[in-house]
Amino acid sequence: MYLSNINSTSITVKGVSKKEIAKDETITIHSPDDLTLIYLNQGAMHCTFEDETFQIKKWDLILLNKDQSIEVSAIRKVHRVEIALSGVLFSSSQTNASFNKGVYVVSDKSQVFKKYIDMIIFEEENRFRATDSLQQKLFENLMIHVLRHNELEIKDSRVQVKHEEIQIIQDYIRDNYAERITLDQLADMVDINKYYLIRLFKLQTGLSPIDYLIHVRLREAEKMLTQTNITISSISEQVGFHSPSHFSMTFKENNHCTPTEYRRQYSNF
Repeated sequence: MYLSNINSTSITVKGVSKKEIAKDETITIHSPDDLTLIYLNQGAMHCTFEDETFQIKKWDLILLNKDQSIEVSAIRKVHRVEIALSGVLFSSSQTNASFNKGVYVVSDKSQVFKKYIDMIIFEEENRFRATDSLQQKLFENLMIHVLRHNELEIKDSRVQVKHEEIQIIQDYIRDNYAERITLDQLADMVDINKYYLIRLFKLQTGLSPIDYLIHVRLREAEKMLTQTNITISSISEQVGFHSPSHFSMTFKENNHCTPTEYRRQYSNF
């Protein structure tokens, strides 16, 4: 996973509140101006978004992007936390996923999210000195945990630029990440000066084209480390790194652990 674009966003916690929904009650939750995080501490509910209905249960986190609405109906009494944030939105990192999807649901089975959310609430209820700064840092750490095991990306919500050429390059990188890819090659592909390409690409994704390539390669490596028994040297080659040592160094820089440590901690085998 490549998380440096967290630092490129301007995140502000706009509001933190605890709310309830009575059993069988139906309400609409709207996120007009900011990203809204909805975390269920207790209960369960049906959630409807754009004619699709799914169930939300205890310790699930809903990410509701700006200008989106969901209708929820409580199956059991719901205790939830809502956090409104400006400066960031979520999108899917999966190939062919809709870029503009407005709602994502991630599970917090280990209750790691809950620890950060509880600290954000504690700061909000007590309003110590530097509470705003600490809440921002807590949310940044929460985002890292959300992104670590979910096919999601974040971007600066102030950036509205979207170019077809950038989508072409993203699709190409996702399909050919194992091959040798250069900035000159990508620029020639869409007939854009490479320095202008870097600027446009960063505006739209928060990353440079080469950093995005690394992001995709590391994502694929994480899947292989946790879902297969393939050797680390083979994984390095299959995701496009020129040497196992370079792969291990890059992996540790971005994940703060070696590939071996990551496999040991998160492997499904």
